[in-house]
Amino acid sequence: MLLKVPSVDWTDQIVYVVDDDESLSDFDDEPDFSEYMWMENEEEFDKNELQRLEEEEIMQECFEAMIEDELEEQINEWEKAKTEEQNTALSALPKSQCNIEKSVLNPMADEFVPLCHQMDFIAS
Repeated sequence: MLLKVPSVDWTDQIVYVVDDDESLSDFDDEPDFSEYMWMENEEEFDKNELQRLEEEEIMQECFEAMIEDELEEQINEWEKAKTEEQNTALSALPKSQCNIEKSVLNPMADEFVPLCHQMDFIAS
C-alpha cells in the first residue's frame, strides 16, 4: 500500500510504502503509555531513586573502608613478620659480630671506592 504525505512546500509529495501485514487499525489503537507510568507519581519516583542512590553511595563507602582496613591489617602483619624475622636473624648472629663497642672501624670515614673504579671515573 502506498501512502502519500505532503511535503513542506506542498509541491512534492513523499511516498511511504506500508506492508500489507500492517493494517491501518494499528494507528487507531490507543498508544501504550505503560512505559511512562512512573511519571504519574514523579515525586515519589524521584524520592525512591534518590534513596537508592544514597544507599549505593553508602555501600560503596563501606566497601572502600573495608578494603582500606584489610590493607592496613595486611601491612601491620607484614611489618610484624619482618620485625620478627630481623630479630631472629640478629639473635642468630654470634655475639662477637654484634659487638660494635670494640670495633676499630671509623663510622665517619668516606665510603670505600676501589682504585679501579676511581680510574674509570677520572677517564670519563
